[in-house]
Amino acid sequence: MKLRSVIIFITIIFISGCSHVATNEETISSNNGLDIEILENSLSDVYYEGENINIELQVENLGDYTVEKNKFFLYLSGFNPTAFGKNLESLKLSNNNDLTELFNSDNETLVTGIEYFTFDNLCYKNNLDSPYDLNMKFTSCYPYQTIISSKVCFGDPKANNNELCMVNEQKDFTNTLAPIQATSLVENYIGNGDYRFVINFLNSGSGEIIGLDKTSDCSNIDSRSTSLLSIDSIKLDGEELIDSNILNLELPQNKDNVRIINDAGSISFKINQNQDIDYIGDLQVTLSYGYKSSFDKSTVIYDSEGVSGCEA
Repeated sequence: MKLRSVIIFITIIFISGCSHVATNEETISSNNGLDIEILENSLSDVYYEGENINIELQVENLGDYTVEKNKFFLYLSGFNPTAFGKNLESLKLSNNNDLTELFNSDNETLVTGIEYFTFDNLCYKNNLDSPYDLNMKFTSCYPYQTIISSKVCFGDPKANNNELCMVNEQKDFTNTLAPIQATSLVENYIGNGDYRFVINFLNSGSGEIIGLDKTSDCSNIDSRSTSLLSIDSIKLDGEELIDSNILNLELPQNKDNVRIINDAGSISFKINQNQDIDYIGDLQVTLSYGYKSSFDKSTVIYDSEGVSGCEA
């Protein structure tokens, strides 16, 4: 099995504007984080008995999170591997280099995380008497992360008394480019110095959320591990609150057990600020999760006169 790794730093995608974060004022667009596609002319519609099939794929990181070396996994399935002289391990590949996040510069975005993968020497070993339909499923699994950022308000909750900001309202926010996207962020003062924040989010990609511990073996996942993500970090003005006594997680109470139902979910937490001042703070919430996506391809292998199976 060959694995060709190439990191290309010159590929440029022109994107209007100078920022590549999505805000709540924009339409949430589909983003899988990583884009996987078969290279043109790599897979033919027709093969003949005894002919090797070599499939090359390109993986690009089109999001804002770096997938580290040996953390991305690509599986080829859908057929009996022994009929092609393969086993399950030979049909599982991983990245040899970091699939680095997008790099934003002025009015353009640079795609720096690219790697190429090859499933080679697939050859049907047995004698064919009729055409063989080769159905293939390409499945990828990897960790990813979304960072939600917002300006939030602390101080007097009465609008007429707070000259800096409004406490009780839906906030503007930004999402990093990733499969999970926040759709709303609401702040309310609930008394005793406690400010409640509720964030709703959805899976904007075409894949599914899986447990982070399942990305290295996502071909066998039970239902209990699907649709789980973790609250990796909650920061206020750069200070980590996740284990502090001023933060109280409400939904969920376990930061590593955020469930998504029908591609949507929410989190709720309280921050206690008993300071007798009005101020605007920078809130940053990081969600971590595993992601699984797949697509199907097929081809036909025809009988070739005088050839019996895959000949050396």
